[in-house]
Amino acid sequence: MHFNHGVFGLLWRTATQRPQAPAVALGERVVARYGDLLERALDVSAGLARLGCRPGDRVVIFMKNQPEWLALMFGCWARGLVVVPVNVKLHARELAFILDDCQARALFHDPGHQDALDALGLVPRTPGIAVGGADYQRLLGAPPMAPEPVAPDALAWLFYTSGTTGRPKGAMLSHANLLAMACAYANDVEPEGMGRAILHAAPMSHGSGLYILPHVLHGSLHICPESRGFEVDEIDRLMAVHRGVSMFAAPTMVTRLTLSAVTDLPGLQTLVYGGGPMYVADCVQAMDRFGERLAQIYGQGETPMTISSLTRSQHERGHPRLQARLASCGYAQTGVQIRILDDRGEALPVGETGEIVVRAPTVMLGYWNLPDATRKTLRDGWLYTGDVGAFDADGLLTLKDRSKDVIISGGTNIYPREVEEVLLRHPAVREVCVLGMPDADWGESVVAVYSCRDGEAATAQELDQLCIEHIARFKRPKRYLQAAELPKNAAGKILKAQLREQLAASGQAD
Repeated sequence: MHFNHGVFGLLWRTATQRPQAPAVALGERVVARYGDLLERALDVSAGLARLGCRPGDRVVIFMKNQPEWLALMFGCWARGLVVVPVNVKLHARELAFILDDCQARALFHDPGHQDALDALGLVPRTPGIAVGGADYQRLLGAPPMAPEPVAPDALAWLFYTSGTTGRPKGAMLSHANLLAMACAYANDVEPEGMGRAILHAAPMSHGSGLYILPHVLHGSLHICPESRGFEVDEIDRLMAVHRGVSMFAAPTMVTRLTLSAVTDLPGLQTLVYGGGPMYVADCVQAMDRFGERLAQIYGQGETPMTISSLTRSQHERGHPRLQARLASCGYAQTGVQIRILDDRGEALPVGETGEIVVRAPTVMLGYWNLPDATRKTLRDGWLYTGDVGAFDADGLLTLKDRSKDVIISGGTNIYPREVEEVLLRHPAVREVCVLGMPDADWGESVVAVYSCRDGEAATAQELDQLCIEHIARFKRPKRYLQAAELPKNAAGKILKAQLREQLAASGQAD
């Protein structure tokens, strides 16, 4: 038996040492123990081998949160395959692009998911397997096989981020990257003690999926809500049943819990927030409601969960610099080097603002099949994040802005170029600018400002229909504003900052 099984080894280790420990719950009910989860993952692995999957092949998971996520992830890794998680909110065309780009060997999806079925029609060479269906049951009936040994630098997780050029980019994370991330979590996010359970109310296709790894390592219970998502009343009920629970939430989710939860969430141990800006006032309000049970992370898909963090104890009420801490994104995590650079690539002193660059064992291998983008983002061993920030004298990193153009709405990144390209399909649209405006509920909302060709017209309804046909619904602008001209510089480039100021001053983006 080989034991160089990469991230699959996390499950193997816990399941062989504690096979009877509760592993997965659906709502209030435990549905699998760690020994059961290991057996199911090995069944999936054997089935994928019979399907013809070979080490290094890519397998897409396009599902809402459910217990089978864990078996599928670890089953893929037991076979040496690459997990490609995809947000279920994506449009069929977007899913089809990912299937084609990564040459997916299989797609696991929810039964009857129309976008998945439509995407399979567009990329017919990819076998589709509805989880829980007849094909899935046959997959689980394959003879058992031993886990496949993998190299530390072998690809394990291919995460597609929306690209600023309109084309999604697949960030390649190795087994070594994910193992370093899992180990860093306990040391830098919950050093006061890992939760006995984790509630997956945020999508497993994004942050919550990676939270699986450190919590499997520590033998925690993984709770999947029966709603398969984020419902405040359900979280209230689950926190009354389970104890010692950790949970990841985007800032907007934290605010909804603060305002709408009936209880003070008695089972909650740590509420980790990240994925977007958390306003100090909202953080203080959440602490007033739930006490010092909040923790923060700052990371990217290119170095997940592992740039900086602010632990529960660093949210301590009596600390003289609490306001500065809450306004920041915390301290550099263990083993993570962070520098602030100017436009010439020179390091800036404390207090000055520049681009955040990172070097760490968690930084991705590169972008899938995009060597130019990789060379631009990874230079001399450093990840150029595109984010702007500054250090203070105490080592707190404050994020001044996310990547230059990105809109963060409800904790999800939306890149304007992707939306603009869709809107420019309308024959009457001459130019368009998509930007984010402050939104009390979502953090930012998407606003499109456009001008039309002389003598032609485009209605908001027509533009909205274009978006419905080509991109995920959450990326659609909330408002479409027509203008005679968009402000530009001498080179003809649209001045987004000036346009944003004009909209704010006129109240048109409200």
